Amino acid sequence: MLLPTIISSTITALTIAIHYEVLANLGRIHIRIPPRLGVVAGVFLIFLAHVLEIWLFALGLYLLSEFHELGTLEGAFNGSISDYLYFSTVTYTTLGYGDIRPTGALRTICAFEALTGLLMMAWSAAYTVYKIQRRWE
Repeated sequence: MLLPTIISSTITALTIAIHYEVLANLGRIHIRIPPRLGVVAGVFLIFLAHVLEIWLFALGLYLLSEFHELGTLEGAFNGSISDYLYFSTVTYTTLGYGDIRPTGALRTICAFEALTGLLMMAWSAAYTVYKIQRRWE
């Protein structure tokens, strides 16, 4: 149980660091572009940060299941990277279709991913609202 917790904590810390850096640097960028385009560009960069974070969790799931055999993903899952990415996306967004289920210690990383994804999306939304309000004042 220690290895999944360490990997989950490490990926969560990396996710928070990536998200912080993206949001902090968005606040420092001062390019003369129309405000609407700036908002769209900012949201797109935040989206890319989420995609990178989902890939990190997908990699963690892959490492734990393929190399350390600490659990499996069962259901409509064939072991392809696209299945890991799909499952990671569904978990990160807390959508949870239920067509793929984690077993064993993989449940730990999935729990971390769902909580982290929820927090990162809330952080992104709060940042976006804050920035839009400042532009509209």
